[in-house]
Amino acid sequence: MEIEFLREFIVLSETCSFQEASDRLYITNSTLSKHIQKMEAELGHPLFERSTRRVTLTEMGRILQENASEILTRYDEALIQMNKEAAKATNTLSVAFTNTTSRYGVLDTILSFKQEYPDINLQIAELQGPPQKSTFLDRQAEFIFASDKGCVTKDITHQTFAKEEVVLVTSVENPLAKKSILSLSEIASEQLLLPDRAFLQDLLFEACTNAGFTPKVRMYTNNAQTAFLLAANNYASAIFPRACLGEYTGEKEIRAVAFSPAITFEVYMLYMANKPFSSAGELFFDYVTAHGLISR
Repeated sequence: MEIEFLREFIVLSETCSFQEASDRLYITNSTLSKHIQKMEAELGHPLFERSTRRVTLTEMGRILQENASEILTRYDEALIQMNKEAAKATNTLSVAFTNTTSRYGVLDTILSFKQEYPDINLQIAELQGPPQKSTFLDRQAEFIFASDKGCVTKDITHQTFAKEEVVLVTSVENPLAKKSILSLSEIASEQLLLPDRAFLQDLLFEACTNAGFTPKVRMYTNNAQTAFLLAANNYASAIFPRACLGEYTGEKEIRAVAFSPAITFEVYMLYMANKPFSSAGELFFDYVTAHGLISR
């Protein structure tokens, strides 16, 4: 049985909702459903009773649920121990980052570390989606840089590496462009372009809700250049991280206006809480501590 299927089963048994579970797992509803069906076929028993709205555990499902957490705990402990032993025999460091964090000095820090320690075999990976616990356990990375700390549990901890604010990006013809600072309530009627990233959407929707309105989203996109081109041509105004402004190459002028109070998020460095660093990992943590915003 795929160990990740068992993790998915636990989440589904906790939420009793395919939609909620798939959102938490960052997979599609249909993918989750196929994985559960494969588990049921392999075990020879239905694990859930399905209805149009919710699912409930069958008796066999309850038996599996009672044992699944212990199975995963033992599996994770074994992987941690194997990784610990493997780290003693290698001078390799594996670091991953999500594709939204490279503009915050993450790559510069990783590469400058490599220059200072050229004998370390450095493995770098770019993650297209939010970080997963399995990335650590399967030895794909000892450290992950991400803006979404959704995988943080008692086994995974984090430190802040950098901080960023989001701003309104709009055409210079927009009256809002003449302001030096904006309150969120001033964009309540504005058509908006938002990043297609769950953690940023959650951040922005929560801020707008607290300001007393629901944002009028005209489009989601992860391409800052696209968002800013549309904003420059008065299609809608964009709310994006300030660091994205450097990606704009259009001819029409745009203006970035900050919010008050500021809307900010953090870039985190994630790592296993209960696993000793490898010798290379210890050097890297000390290096990032000295060059980033984190501290022991």
